[in-house]
Amino acid sequence: MKKLILLAAYSLFIITAVKANTIDSLKQKLQLTTDDSQKAVIYSQMAELYLNDVNSTNAYTKRISQENAVNVTMQAMRLYYRHNDTTGLIGSYRNLAKGYRSQRKFAQAKWFILQANTLSREQKSTTDIINTLVDLAAIKMDINDFNLAKRDLKEAHLLAVKNNLTACDSLVKIGFSRLYTVIHVPDSENVFTQSPQNLRAELKALDLLNAKKAVSIKPIIKSFSRRKVLTAALKPTFIPKVQMPAVNWDISSNIMNSDSLKMVSL
Repeated sequence: MKKLILLAAYSLFIITAVKANTIDSLKQKLQLTTDDSQKAVIYSQMAELYLNDVNSTNAYTKRISQENAVNVTMQAMRLYYRHNDTTGLIGSYRNLAKGYRSQRKFAQAKWFILQANTLSREQKSTTDIINTLVDLAAIKMDINDFNLAKRDLKEAHLLAVKNNLTACDSLVKIGFSRLYTVIHVPDSENVFTQSPQNLRAELKALDLLNAKKAVSIKPIIKSFSRRKVLTAALKPTFIPKVQMPAVNWDISSNIMNSDSLKMVSL
């Protein structure tokens, strides 16, 4: 038994050391890199490593990882925004949502994933739309909005089936598995037992809906002040309006307050 405990402790030490070396390695690359695009990628890689630790059983490690994940992601967002990198911005929005969700700051998490979803729709990136819908549904389940979560997962499922995105649909079904533990749905609506006829009907309904209704929610980008983001950014900050090619950006102030969160809610 003692040997097992020592082995477990040694394994944990090795894993921690490898992670530290990886973070240190990325920090060194950051110091040597002058290209902003490469810096943004490095910041994003660091964020992914920190996000891997946000569920740590060690309270200190968990808190530091959560804060670092948010900090480096905001740094990445500055650079992605400067270079009109919408793909990088979508990933950064998702990472911020994950970081805030791990802190149980669900209003902030929901706001950022809504921005990722909106930008994904504007870019017509089906994979990103599906992934952000799954993330959004997970947050809604965290706050017991199960019916709204079901709506998001259903749309994600139909998009995945329509576009033959099997890997994405597997993630969607993981979300459904969690949902079905708390709510009951008839077999005709259950994605695991649904008949092909019902599925085709829902796909047709989705096509009709998309033909009649264009998604036109303008994304709002928050001031990139790390201190304000970490403190819920409740104080208004003036930011000028700008435009980026192919995307209409309406940058406004005070977006993290409750009224603004209601404005962008889906």
